[in-house]
Amino acid sequence: MITDQMAEERRSPPRSEQVQARITQVRSSVTDLEEHARTLIRRRPIVAVLAAVGVGYLVARLVSRAMR
Repeated sequence: MITDQMAEERRSPPRSEQVQARITQVRSSVTDLEEHARTLIRRRPIVAVLAAVGVGYLVARLVSRAMR
């Protein structure tokens, strides 16, 4: 007699395969985002620098307030 859990284990791939597939998917997404960011930076380098300065300023403000 096979329980529902055992039947499910037979139908689905092992967890390690699922994890590996997810890792591959995430790596692909990150690579796509990186390529997109590089393209945007090449098209508009001044805007990219100003955005980085702005984000850095905001992070510094938040960190300095948290330290008080």
